[in-house]
Amino acid sequence: MNSLVCFCNGITENEILTALKKGAQSTSDIQRMTRAGTSCGKCLAVIDSLVEEYLAKIPVDPQQKIKFDL
Repeated sequence: MNSLVCFCNGITENEILTALKKGAQSTSDIQRMTRAGTSCGKCLAVIDSLVEEYLAKIPVDPQQKIKFDL
């Protein structure tokens, strides 16, 4: 799949996935790294979904789930 996600800036789904693989953790990161979603904003919901789906597939170290407020 290499569909165009951001028509204004010509950013494809593969380019967004590449940014995620390089460490993007949020839609804001994607915007900084690719410029997707920085013009009209119509694609932000799609970018949000791609980020959410990608991050949900990453295994989380059980030790990282525990957060203590000190």
